[in-house]
Amino acid sequence: MKKIVIMTVLGLVLAATAQAAPGVGACLAPKSKVGSDGRLQFPKPVYLYATPDRQANKQLLKVFSPVTVTAVAKGGWVQLVTVPDYSQADPNAGAGKVIGWALTSDFSAQSPRNCA
Repeated sequence: MKKIVIMTVLGLVLAATAQAAPGVGACLAPKSKVGSDGRLQFPKPVYLYATPDRQANKQLLKVFSPVTVTAVAKGGWVQLVTVPDYSQADPNAGAGKVIGWALTSDFSAQSPRNCA
């Protein structure tokens, strides 16, 4: 009985401290904060790169839309694609388009339902 209790507690502690990096299929959204005017703001600029390299061509991310991870590279890089936008007449029109590579540190994990 003592071993079972110890193993259960150990399992709970390890499970609570495990932090997995987002893998392929993960749903992410850019990190944001609420500004003084009540609108969402980026805490720092978020860039999308052509390749998983800071020296690659980059563009500034301007929207707070969720994205899905399609590839993972060393150094915390993830390739992102758009998800269906149900506020549009054809939700799937823009879905599945690669928007670039970004660092996972600029995004927070979301429930998969936010990317469906």
